[in-house]
Amino acid sequence: MRENGTLRLFFLSLFISPLILFTGCQTQRAPATAAAELFKLYRFDDELSAAKITASSIGSSAAAADPIVWHNFFSEDDITWTLLRGRMGYRHGDLVLKGEENTPVMMSPPKSVIAWGLYQAVKIRMLAEGGHEIKIKIGDHEFRHKLGPPNLYNLYNFEINVPTPAGSQPLLIMPTDGLHDLVAISSIELVPRKAEFSQTTGRQKIGKHEEYRNAIYVHAPSSLSYQVTIPRNGQLSFGMGITERNHPITFHILADGLKELYSRTVSDPGVWEDARLDLSSYAGRNVALVFQATAESQGTVGLWANPVLTSGQKRRPNVLVYMIDTLRPDHTSLYGYVRDTTPYLKKLGSQALVFEDCQVPATWTKPSVASLLTSLYSFTHAIAREDDTIPEGSTTLAEQLRAAGYITASAVTNPLAGRISGLQRGFDYVTEWQAVGRYLTPEDRATDSAALNKVVFPWLEKHRDEPFFLYAHTTDPHAPYQPPADCEEKFAKPLETTQFNRDFTRLKEMALGRGASFGVNRALCTRAGIDPDRFIRRAIDRYDAKIFRNDRSFEQLTAKLQALGILDNTLVIVVSDHGEEFWEHGWTGHGQSVYQELARGVFMMWNPKLIPTPGRVAETVQLIDVMPTVLDLIGVKIPDVVQGQSLAPFARGQSFKRRGLLVTSRFAHPYGQSNELIPEDHIDSIALLNANWKLIFRPKGNVVGLNNVELYDRQTDRADTRNVAAQHSVEVNRMSNEIVSWMDTQKQIRAALGRGTKATLDPQTLDQLRSLGYLGGKR
Repeated sequence: MRENGTLRLFFLSLFISPLILFTGCQTQRAPATAAAELFKLYRFDDELSAAKITASSIGSSAAAADPIVWHNFFSEDDITWTLLRGRMGYRHGDLVLKGEENTPVMMSPPKSVIAWGLYQAVKIRMLAEGGHEIKIKIGDHEFRHKLGPPNLYNLYNFEINVPTPAGSQPLLIMPTDGLHDLVAISSIELVPRKAEFSQTTGRQKIGKHEEYRNAIYVHAPSSLSYQVTIPRNGQLSFGMGITERNHPITFHILADGLKELYSRTVSDPGVWEDARLDLSSYAGRNVALVFQATAESQGTVGLWANPVLTSGQKRRPNVLVYMIDTLRPDHTSLYGYVRDTTPYLKKLGSQALVFEDCQVPATWTKPSVASLLTSLYSFTHAIAREDDTIPEGSTTLAEQLRAAGYITASAVTNPLAGRISGLQRGFDYVTEWQAVGRYLTPEDRATDSAALNKVVFPWLEKHRDEPFFLYAHTTDPHAPYQPPADCEEKFAKPLETTQFNRDFTRLKEMALGRGASFGVNRALCTRAGIDPDRFIRRAIDRYDAKIFRNDRSFEQLTAKLQALGILDNTLVIVVSDHGEEFWEHGWTGHGQSVYQELARGVFMMWNPKLIPTPGRVAETVQLIDVMPTVLDLIGVKIPDVVQGQSLAPFARGQSFKRRGLLVTSRFAHPYGQSNELIPEDHIDSIALLNANWKLIFRPKGNVVGLNNVELYDRQTDRADTRNVAAQHSVEVNRMSNEIVSWMDTQKQIRAALGRGTKATLDPQTLDQLRSLGYLGGKR
């Protein structure tokens, strides 16, 4: 697919060359730094075709997903299945059903949204007092078995082949066709399909408990021999893994096929084992490095994860992009907030380049982060649904830095910033939200930055001697507004917490028709019997307290970099993907509009070498400017198709002139048709900004009772409170025409870039998206 993408980009450059200056796409060449002086990382997975390979020809496989099992129904509180017909109860750990003049039917738990394409069978162990048939149904697919002997436990195995999109269909079970017969179900299991490793050797991105790595898979016994010249202070780092329990593999590293440098047996398929070898004694020599894997069972699959040879001589600066999800600048002391919510960011900001007015490309996480990491407008990549992914023809910041010799890693606490958006591309290491979640403690409540540090710190220790790019994404300020107790008391009244949490839950239940962030208004509060003013005050207090917690965690992260001796050689970038509304325009949450409280984000850059003169930049910039800015500052080529613009001139004391437009956009919510609350969920909205004006353009605004256009004077009204469109019709017409022309151009670029594939959303991911407020309960 990537080869097709390369060809598409070639034709794209021919197709849209007249459009480049208009859109802000650009080709910016990196300074002629002495690339020859740098030893480029030797990635053994990238050079697999150059290896001499011997491996078993016996094929193997591994589970494509974790099994899902329901069993031990000890009490009514444990019964999460939904009864559709008959009666349901429990008995001695069994789930008991009985018909009442009809056949009993139950449905799988609403939160267990299943990716059926990953499963091959449904197994049900149960006892039936009578009847002739058990039947299950998944969507339009029905499967039947004759009932076994009555009053005995029998195992019913249903082989299924249901290519239904994840989350679209529940499992229905009619355990007996008897109208009055009782059944007792002891377990229900979904058996995953097998992922085949069909070739003797190959490359895949493979995950273990949601920690994904680039891996070479081999069938033991195997040998991969590479002829490489060892650099001065050469270091070989690699990970090892296996795919099957009770099938251990011993991994060996040999020099010139004779001297064993390393040996380790791995027996746990659930973890990656990491190792690092000092090869400095071979410096300057051309050596045959041999990766061997041996096992008792021939054909057993072994995994060499991210094997890389480095020089141990770091010259290029590291890059850390720290994303604070849902952080609005005007609630940080970095940007002058009356509360000291970010004392550390404020301190670091005095030595940094702070952009006072950064416009985000979209006002919810998935499209905004996709734009950050591809430097494409949100309207251009057109991500609108939870399962959309970035365009095939786009290039990510991670891909560019990996190609330049960086070790790349992503650690995210929001599913929308990871694999389900296609944002694993270019990352050697991908730690998804579930892996971070294992480090959460009850004391964290609804904050995850401390858990994120627990994941990131060990990784930094292992890669401190290599140039790295780390994308770290925390959701601390995001709803629900539940800060840790020691931070809560900073701005909130702890005695009010129980009632606030109760009110929040009640309002969220009432707003479930909206499949986006937690969006309620004063009227909903009143209808729920909740005082609106008191509720919003308590929400803001706790939102601010969560920001305070995040600031502390970020300070601990930079302290870790300092302790490792690499802080001064790290370009530190702090950003937010969007803001949060507290009824400025009638709602709470985010994603529902392009007003300033949602469309303005945090953007700060720090490094004493690359940014010798700190300061604050008043000129409006965009989040899509981050990618070209990073590449420009560290001397790496900027891709041919980016829509942001390098802001390095501000760091270098040079003049800057904006090319292209400043735009924030949002598409109609894909599930907005079921929402009776927020009118703007039904339509597209686009905001165009310049130094003087902000125009909000809604092509179908009148259909839902909104203005088709709104104009705001940015010289006097940055909060978008006074619509002056009626007084400035010339500006409205000019900017409206500019948007229409811009949209036509972006559609052409979108077509040339191609669309991404649809991602599979597993049950845990869907549950997490619901907990963050992105999915409603009526899907």
